[in-house]
Amino acid sequence: MLKKIYEGDTMFNENSTPLNHKKLLSLGTNNKDPVLIVGMHNSGTSILSEILHNSGIFLGNNMSHYESHFFSIFINDSIIMKGQDNWAKLPIMSINEMMLYKETVGPFIKKNWIIDYVQWGYDCVSKWGIKDPRLCVLLPLYLEVFPQAKVVHILRDPNDVAASLCQKRKKGVGLLDNFDHWKKLSLQYTERVISCSDKASEFYELQYEDFCNESISVTKKLFEFLEIPFTENTKKLLNKVHPSRIGSYHRYSKQKNMNLLKHINNLLNRINMKLIRTI
Repeated sequence: MLKKIYEGDTMFNENSTPLNHKKLLSLGTNNKDPVLIVGMHNSGTSILSEILHNSGIFLGNNMSHYESHFFSIFINDSIIMKGQDNWAKLPIMSINEMMLYKETVGPFIKKNWIIDYVQWGYDCVSKWGIKDPRLCVLLPLYLEVFPQAKVVHILRDPNDVAASLCQKRKKGVGLLDNFDHWKKLSLQYTERVISCSDKASEFYELQYEDFCNESISVTKKLFEFLEIPFTENTKKLLNKVHPSRIGSYHRYSKQKNMNLLKHINNLLNRINMKLIRTI
């Protein structure tokens, strides 16, 4: 059943060469487990994934934010979370509910991920990974499917995460200016990841703020963990990472205060006009 849905829903690269499925399946069986890049939405996972994808860790990258349509949309969003705004609902999906998919989705992922990745340029030799903020919620399941996976968790101040999400349209949600909702969701995403840290074969956590302030030194330590080379190209990619990325909550609060003052001034002006008319 999953195979039929997959063939009808998943993106295929029309420019890719014909695939020898038997050979690919054998390669997929012998290939090392992935790097799982996890972090709440708007926590820096996209810029981090851009750097990793261009530094030797293949991420599929056939949709925005250096994600794989196979994992992000087909498996995680459509099959497990059932689409719409479920990724943003409180409380987050329970572990028990998620594990109901272990016996069906797990084997399907193991069998088909490499078939999907090869058509988008994977060489079957390089390190590979999966990037999707939903992995925060689904991490217990993915660690069952890929027990030797390395987990990289990027952690950002939840106030900044919430402020950033209040100002961005997101799939299934639209524009939701609800600071408390996004902060609670961010904390639940983070708590799920941290609860899995001792279950991962290897777990690495970096702070978004440190990444922005000391991008080179922080990235070098991460690359040592991942066993990939830090090159001149990596330095160039890090030019996009700078301290100005920090402080979303401060900017959001300032704008909110300005809007409130403007609203109060408008009210006062209306009151004054009414008073003038009565005199």
